[in-house]
Amino acid sequence: MDLTKRGDGPLLLLLHGGGGSASSYDAVLDILADQYTVVTYTQREGGPVERADEAAAVLEELGATKAAVFGSSAGGLVALDLVARHPQRVGLVIAHEPPVMSLLPDADEVIREFHDLADAPDAGMRFLRLTGMLGPVDESVMAAVAAQLHVDGAEVAAFVNHQLDLAAIKAGGVPVVLVAGKAVTGTLPFRSAEAAADALRAPLVIFPGNHFGYAPMPGINDPAAFGRTLLDLLRSQL
Repeated sequence: MDLTKRGDGPLLLLLHGGGGSASSYDAVLDILADQYTVVTYTQREGGPVERADEAAAVLEELGATKAAVFGSSAGGLVALDLVARHPQRVGLVIAHEPPVMSLLPDADEVIREFHDLADAPDAGMRFLRLTGMLGPVDESVMAAVAAQLHVDGAEVAAFVNHQLDLAAIKAGGVPVVLVAGKAVTGTLPFRSAEAAADALRAPLVIFPGNHFGYAPMPGINDPAAFGRTLLDLLRSQL
């Protein structure tokens, strides 16, 4: 397994989003590792349930019983499933814009749009336009990101069709906080975080940046500010 462990302090597990890897959070690792033992790894293929079980196995291997877990996008969905399935391993979950599409009032329409774009030749650009995940960026920036974006139809389907076990999450007794980026206010990722917060009766905290606020993007994202905001939130919850 491609696992990275850095820092000294309480354990903080970071779960990357779809298409990500152990290096997805590189820009915030130093800030977080100043106060936490930060663990990242590249998730194996599979849906939210399989990845949640994998995360639990990682925590078990590390000897963790009440770890703080931060997950972004698909990683946020995995973190929530981790609470539902293995609450004994988790002390806190912070879910950044998890794609809980089934909780949206227009869920059927949104999910259908995701299925329609999955195999399209311009899937990357359509995905960015549908989600609005970059926030207010120039077309040239969007085109550059779209050119590097691989939309895996099977992976998209596994996550956007997924339904959280809300009862199990609530019964787990683990504090859950939803977070959303200020730069994507009103977009699909932001609305999804709002819907999850409402369904779980959990707080919603606004973070700086867009859907990838932890990664450098001039004029939109400041990873240092994102990292400091995450530390502040962790401090307030633990």
